[in-house]
Amino acid sequence: MSIRQAKRSDIQQMAEVLVSTWNTTYRGLFPDEVIDARTVESRIENISKNWKGFEEDLVSRILLVAENDAKEIVGLAAGGDIFHSGYSYDSEGYAFYILKEYQNQGIGTLLLKELVKFLLSMNFKSMIVWVLEDNPACKFYEKLGGVAKERKIEKYGEEEFNLVGYIWDDIRKIK
Repeated sequence: MSIRQAKRSDIQQMAEVLVSTWNTTYRGLFPDEVIDARTVESRIENISKNWKGFEEDLVSRILLVAENDAKEIVGLAAGGDIFHSGYSYDSEGYAFYILKEYQNQGIGTLLLKELVKFLLSMNFKSMIVWVLEDNPACKFYEKLGGVAKERKIEKYGEEEFNLVGYIWDDIRKIK
């Protein structure tokens, strides 16, 4: 398994990972129409539109991919400067997605640790990761020392969902 910075040529595979993980993780937690609207084509469009935020000229953000031995992308993580103002944390983990068949193999930990290396290189000190309250991945963040300190409500479609903000006040201490 290798972790590396994403390239534009990875967009198709990243979109496939996003669609697959939403289907396996969030089906039953979100309405089917929200899940079904996340097609590979819509994710390619979304990633392409937001790619500028991860290009070299904006060095405060990174998009990472996890590749298996066959060079297939099986997971991704993104993070950098904070998106949500009004918090005292200076960085944010935007996204962590691992294909179901590769979960519980340490890939999420590898991605998180690589993200932390990047954040430390940018002199960030703390981090928040927003997670759907009912997401089974909450245990993953807790295991790595994240503390559920923040809460907010976000709308997906017409419904509102509770999110938990997992906090690391000192990202150097991520286990």
